[in-house]
Amino acid sequence: MRFVKHLLWLLVALSANAVAAEETGKNCAMGMAMGMEVPTDCSISMETDGKTLCFSSQESKDMFLMNKQENMKKAEEFRMKMMGGKEKETTKEKISSEQARAMIKAATPDKPTDFSNKDLSYQDLSGLDLRNARFVDANLFGSDLRGSNLTGVDMTRVYLNLARIENANLSNTNLTDAIIFQPIFGKTSFKGANLTNARMIGTLGDVDMSGANVTKGRFGLDVGNQPMGQMKFDSVGGNFANTNFEGADLNIANFSFANLTGANLRNAIMTRADLSQADLTGADLTGADLTDEAVDGAIFKDAKGLDKVKGMATTKGKCVSCK
Repeated sequence: MRFVKHLLWLLVALSANAVAAEETGKNCAMGMAMGMEVPTDCSISMETDGKTLCFSSQESKDMFLMNKQENMKKAEEFRMKMMGGKEKETTKEKISSEQARAMIKAATPDKPTDFSNKDLSYQDLSGLDLRNARFVDANLFGSDLRGSNLTGVDMTRVYLNLARIENANLSNTNLTDAIIFQPIFGKTSFKGANLTNARMIGTLGDVDMSGANVTKGRFGLDVGNQPMGQMKFDSVGGNFANTNFEGADLNIANFSFANLTGANLRNAIMTRADLSQADLTGADLTGADLTDEAVDGAIFKDAKGLDKVKGMATTKGKCVSCK
């Protein structure tokens, strides 16, 4: 039931843009603008410039019309990216749960299963050892990966939107440029993972992302989509010890009670984020933007670069060793 609620909510929320049905396979453009595909039956639509624009709900249509030209631009940019500059868009091959499990069973370290550019959306891949597989550019939208072992797997540019990843092990996994919107987290491990330039939004809880590389990660709210203000990176009590967030967008993110000891937050955007009761002992904050950030009870003992932090005077609450 929880997963269904997530799905129904996101199919409404992720559709602030619209797309041309004949050009994009009836995908909603908010997902496309954010780098993912969100199907719709196009039952709610409108005609503009000789094209049929699809919406997943009346709410999405209303949001689209608030900023029509900008939404059209974002959807078109993503469409062109997906086409790779080609005149004709290619469709990912659909792989069923049964096919995937048979392929995984036959895989070996010398002959890994390659799911790259395949569509495994909504498939059951739970409880599997997937270390002998590749998922580059794979679509895992809504898939079930609960308890699966993805340690060290190449998942570059993967779609994990609305996937179930409770108890999944993504330690040392390559998630460069991955899109991870509103999956169901729960004791998920990203320890040592490469999340360079990845987009991640959702309620992570006490996730383990220690030692991960999140350079230029995009975990903040997209300011161009203010109607989606309730969507954010939320990890109360998460483990981010020695995580590299250099240049990452973490605006509005919730790191309350988190372990950020030794974290690299150089030049990170943390405006309006929540660091309440977080431990930043030994962290490097050189050039970080903490404008309007909540820091009550946050520990900054031996933190580096505090004299070069932006917006420190605007932070809210009483922090420890921050002056």
